[in-house]
Amino acid sequence: MEEHLSPLAITHLLQHTLRSLCNHETSQWVYAVFWRILPRNYPPPKWDGQGAYDRSRGNRRNWILVWEDGFCNFAAAETAENMNNASGYELQQQHYQHHHQGLQPELFFKMSHEIYNYGEGLIGKVAADHSHKWVYKEANEQEINFLSTWHNSPDSQPRTWEAQFQSGIKTIALIGVREGVVQLGAVHKVLLRTYFANSICWEKFMYRS
Repeated sequence: MEEHLSPLAITHLLQHTLRSLCNHETSQWVYAVFWRILPRNYPPPKWDGQGAYDRSRGNRRNWILVWEDGFCNFAAAETAENMNNASGYELQQQHYQHHHQGLQPELFFKMSHEIYNYGEGLIGKVAADHSHKWVYKEANEQEINFLSTWHNSPDSQPRTWEAQFQSGIKTIALIGVREGVVQLGAVHKVLLRTYFANSICWEKFMYRS
């Protein structure tokens, strides 16, 4: 029956899935975004014996990733950020108010304007490889922010990420699924094992749609 879901039902199911990734009682994520793989031009490219949306052949640049939907628990993000900055607050109040106001709606929804090339950059490569990648914000003694990943990947980070890290996000996870990439953000350092719990429910949804 799932194969015959209407577009409206799929939209509601997608929003419910994104929301559940953040609102589950054991979840550490404050936001979830789904980037869907779409053809760069319409009609999509076709090859003999292959479906219109087959991405195993042809030029990867025929495909892009666009924002399909997203959810952010702004209240949880602000509460967690306030707790993270509670120590020495009086001495850092001015700096905090200027630089650490939590993840704001305009910053979150700014991601919806981004478009990524399939197979290029962090998000594009995760989509093409059906892989996953964890990126952390860390700070040295001089409060200089930098990114570190498992393999110190040289792939360029999306331009919206630096502002997210400045707002209090400390972990951004990218998880490749059949039709795109799930992006998750947290205000704490989230270890890789959290991925396995979240990916199960997401894969069940994506393979139905």
